[in-house]
Amino acid sequence: MPPRSTRRQLGLFGNPVGDFSLEELSQTVRMLEREQPSRTVDELSRAVFAELAIKQTRRAAELVAEAIRVARAGEPGPEITGSRWQASTQEVRDWARRAGFELGGGSIPEQAIAAYNQTHPGRPY
Repeated sequence: MPPRSTRRQLGLFGNPVGDFSLEELSQTVRMLEREQPSRTVDELSRAVFAELAIKQTRRAAELVAEAIRVARAGEPGPEITGSRWQASTQEVRDWARRAGFELGGGSIPEQAIAAYNQTHPGRPY
């Protein structure tokens, strides 16, 4: 007889987020991003909840958000071209360098984006 899994049987809906490790959540995020790479964080979060049939709680939302951050860490985000209403990725990078933020080759640090948006409320990133 095959060994029994120590994991609880997952349901069709309402699965507790605690049934999933952060790594499992992050792997799901990566899989969903490969399927549709242009999703926003909100869209991706909803997709994770739907894919794993997770019960929506405040703690679940926090863990899914953390999994998205982990999955996207160090990966450059998509380049955003500017418009009259939104700054481009390059504009934000240039501003962040002038403002003293250290930028590597990866994503723009969240602190730099928040600072940019505070100083440019009429044309945020």
